[in-house]
This record gives sequence, structure tokens and C-alpha cells, in this order.
Amino acid sequence: MITDRYVVGVDGGATKTLALIGTATGKVLGRGVAGPSNYHNVGELAASKAIKTAVARAKKQTGLGKRKVGMAVVALAAVDSTEDLRVARRFVRRANVAEESIVIHDSVAALYAATQGRPGVIVNSGTGCFAAGINQAGEYVRVGGWGYLIDDKGSAFDIGMKAITMGFRMMDGRTPPTKLTTLLKRRLGVKMFDEILDIIYANKLSVEEIARLAPLVSKAASHDKVCRRILNEAGTLLAELAITAARRLKMMNRPFELATVGGGFRSGRYLLEPFTSRVKDECPHARLVTLRDEPARGAYLIATKLAQNGSKDLPHNDQWLRMVVN
Repeated sequence: MITDRYVVGVDGGATKTLALIGTATGKVLGRGVAGPSNYHNVGELAASKAIKTAVARAKKQTGLGKRKVGMAVVALAAVDSTEDLRVARRFVRRANVAEESIVIHDSVAALYAATQGRPGVIVNSGTGCFAAGINQAGEYVRVGGWGYLIDDKGSAFDIGMKAITMGFRMMDGRTPPTKLTTLLKRRLGVKMFDEILDIIYANKLSVEEIARLAPLVSKAASHDKVCRRILNEAGTLLAELAITAARRLKMMNRPFELATVGGGFRSGRYLLEPFTSRVKDECPHARLVTLRDEPARGAYLIATKLAQNGSKDLPHNDQWLRMVVN
């Protein structure tokens, strides 16, 4: 049992990278924040540098100096394929933040932060979205989160993109009048709505920039039917993720904790009410909670388990092992 090693948990996403460092027995000593580490957006070198910087800043808070970190668990967004995992392991090794570093999908860290290994489901609605769950048998599933081109329905990106779409549909006369056109023109700094086309196609609005438009929809929803419809649809789609995870884990008629995380769930009642209603219809024993611990905490807790006991306290089905074990 290794109790004298320091461990680190990292949560790396599209907007920032957060690292928590502490003892293998579970005492967090420091935290550090750096830029994004989604390599699809910033490249391998920048992703590696962000991880290294976040860990260095967390380490600086602890007064550990040059003492070695034994174990790092690095949870990354957009590590969705075998090739993604191979690339991520390469740039995490380059960061050289610990004697041993393990790469996992960020859904695993978020889920572990929510449940600490107990049965439960988590739904994340941030720039992207996904659901993940674990049952009594230790079986792990992930649903959604396949990227903005394929399926991030219910995410901030999805909401922001629909805001733009509905603006153009209004211009055509295909949807009722909406305040989104005025709000989007002001945010994007254009006088005529069709100038947004140049920004999208010529200047290439990033996924993150489109996701940052989502609060405009929430802001106008109380007096805009189109905005309410966008949020209602997002809530229903996020519920579908949670219900699918529960069904695959055979938990729909069992008590379990369903944790929500991400800015999407701060969109207000027009998203939350359809989400809650649909989940309760299908999973009547689910207890809805807001994630109390940040996903980096989940990565850190997994690191403590691995440092102390190897993988024996972690779920052992194939899906989990593909993401957790190098």
C-alpha cells in the first residue's frame, strides 16, 4: 500500500485545464489552472503545455519543490477513439508530470466525482455533452459526446448553433419573430444579420465561440417563444442521454443518484423542467442532484485508488478498462 506518494488529478477541456495535487491518502494540497488541453482545438504541443503548467501551478501551492509526483490521472475531453487515446497518451507523456500517468475520458472523472464508485449517472452539458453511468456490478457506460459534427445535442454549442439557425429561419419567414436576431447582431458586432454568414464561413467561428452564444438564449427565454423551444428541446435531449445510460445499466426501476454538471444546466427552468419531467417519467426512483465536486476531483480520487491499491477498487468491465488502464 503506497501512502507516501503524491498524486495528481487533471481535468482537461476545451476552455481550461485544472489540476489537483495531494497525498495518496486523499488530502488535496494544491490546485492549478491553465489554458485548454483539447488537442483537437489547440494541438498536441499546446495541450501538453497546458497540462504541465496546471500541474506545476498546483505543485507550487504545496511547497513540494522538486519532489516527485508518483501517479497522475489525466481526464481529457474529446478522447473518443482509439487514435485519440494513442495521441493523448503521447502528449501526456511529453508533459512528464508524474512517474506514471494514466489517460481517461473526462466522463469517467466526472462520473467518479459524482458517485465515487457508487451506482449513479452523470449528465454533462458544457461546450459538448454526454452521459455516463455505473451500476452495482461496476459496469460503466457512456452515452453521447461524439463531437459537434455528429452528436452533441443539448450542449451549449448546440444551443448556440440553434440560436443562429433560428435567426436565419426568421429572416426566411419559417419561424416566428425572435429577439435572437438583435441579441446576436449585438454580440457579434454586425449591423445586418446576414453579415453573420461572413463571420461563420470566412472567419470560422470556433466551437467554443458558438457555445458562448448559449446564454443569449437563456436571457431571452422568458419573453421569447423561439428561445423557449430551443431550451425545451435541449432539456429533452439531455434527458434522453440520462435515460439511455440508466436503461443500459438496468437501473431504470432502481434508486440511483443522477448528477448534472455544466453551464447548460444553468439555463433556467425552460431547460430544467423538461429534463426533470422526462427523467422522472422513465426513472421514477432517480434522485437529481447538482455535481458537488469538480471533475478534476474525480480524476484525483481515481489516482489515490490506483496509488494505494492498484485497480482492484475500480470497475473492471471492458469499457472502463479501455479508458483507465494504459
